[in-house]
Amino acid sequence: MKKILVPTDFSKNAYAALFYVSKLFSDEALQITILHSFGNEVSTLTSRVDIGRSENIVEKLYSHSEEDGKQLIHKIKLDMGKLPHTFNIVSTPAQLSQTINKMIANDGYDLVVMGTKGRTGAEEVLMGSTTISVTKTIEGCPLLIVPREVDFVIPAKIAFATDYNEFYQLSKLKPIIRLVRQYNSQLHLLHIGDKNTLEPAQQNNLEQFKNDLSEYDTEFHFVSKEGNISKSIHNFINENNIDLLSLVYHKHAFIKQLFREPVVSRVGKHANKPTLVIPVRY
Repeated sequence: MKKILVPTDFSKNAYAALFYVSKLFSDEALQITILHSFGNEVSTLTSRVDIGRSENIVEKLYSHSEEDGKQLIHKIKLDMGKLPHTFNIVSTPAQLSQTINKMIANDGYDLVVMGTKGRTGAEEVLMGSTTISVTKTIEGCPLLIVPREVDFVIPAKIAFATDYNEFYQLSKLKPIIRLVRQYNSQLHLLHIGDKNTLEPAQQNNLEQFKNDLSEYDTEFHFVSKEGNISKSIHNFINENNIDLLSLVYHKHAFIKQLFREPVVSRVGKHANKPTLVIPVRY
């Protein structure tokens, strides 16, 4: 059974993420854990009261979280109909990023799914600070970021953005290949830049990608940079009707070398399609 972790602040955006992943894997049984961290509320409220009262406040926050969680599970079951998924709610006063990594390490989750912004997010900001923080700190598990505005569609076209400075054996990256096999998806490898300007090492990595993906329906694209990298990716997604964008996130290479700009953050400010971020450690 696939284990999915869905952090929530009980906002509409968080619900959109829960709904999307429930539909994405509707043909297999999922064990979905809904995680609510009320650490920020604890910090704010307990700083104003004495220790004795702060314990009561934490108990009330636990109680409210559990009740909201039960209502959320009831709603998703009504909206989804008869699906083989199971749901449970976990509440914690600990900070979200730390809790997510601890749960991944201890319980072996296959995927973490988040909305692009939370309940208090400003309308003009498409990716909230919490989502960006989790993106940059998550370890050992892919992260699927789901925009609130997205309607679920089968991911028939999946883009993978690369600068070819690194070769990743996509055929062994389960988060992508599982979807490709499940939906018979077409892969689109996207490079922002001219193919003729690739260095010999990049050319070699391009050939390795071609060999690795020879059994899959794959297209390779070289797109001129328009403004910045993230805007260029966004334009490509829209023009080619891409259903899902995938990125490999490497703290050192991805931010500083892959695009030389904080693409994970900036793509979120343009994206209107789900983004699958796969952390790679070196």
